[in-house]
Amino acid sequence: MSVAVLVTARAHDEQYDWTTSEIAALKDGLEPAIIDVIRLRKPPTGLGEKETAIIQFGRELFGSHHVTADTYARALRIFGERDLVDLVNLMAQHADDATMLTAFDQRLPAT
Repeated sequence: MSVAVLVTARAHDEQYDWTTSEIAALKDGLEPAIIDVIRLRKPPTGLGEKETAIIQFGRELFGSHHVTADTYARALRIFGERDLVDLVNLMAQHADDATMLTAFDQRLPAT
């Protein structure tokens, strides 16, 4: 689920959510290479099937506001209906958070 959260934060260029989510993802054991693919908007070449599906799904959902039939079918096959609904719900919650953080100009504290 860390991948979904990071994809959402990156799609919205939400620095606050990205930073807190990246720290949590690293603590949970997400590979730094996967984080770099998301951060730098690189192609998900060479990543696992689940990570690739989440990245592609999120990039389409938030980038073009449309998920292609192929991307949807692949995600549905990999996650199943219930888990895909949960995944999209998680992404929607973080998109909502990104909207609130942006609207109220929330930023990381100056260091």
